[in-house]
Amino acid sequence: MSTLKLIHISAVAVSFALFFLRGLWLLRASPVMQQRWVMIAPHSVDTILLASAIALAWQLGVTPSNSPWLTAKIVALLVYIGLGMLAFRFARTTAQRLSAWLGALLVFGYIVAAAITHDPLLTL
Repeated sequence: MSTLKLIHISAVAVSFALFFLRGLWLLRASPVMQQRWVMIAPHSVDTILLASAIALAWQLGVTPSNSPWLTAKIVALLVYIGLGMLAFRFARTTAQRLSAWLGALLVFGYIVAAAITHDPLLTL
């Protein structure tokens, strides 16, 4: 496995872990959510994740125009970001936060599955 791919996969794991923990803390109204590192770390990790994704795609010659699974991942990423924003910023009730957070987790799972299978429809 290339170093770049290892960086990308590691960033995926850390990004997921942080998103999952932040969701739990949010739903429990934990004061941890107010700590500075909790607000900064996810953005730093996601920057590494995005940069490594772009570098991998460039290295492998994969583009959205020649890889439908990549197009699907990009669209799903936008949905994931929207649901995350809803969960962490815009939702007013715990039920709304929980629904958006769970939806984002499902979309994250889809993104990973599409990356592994290289199939936007996840037909095995």
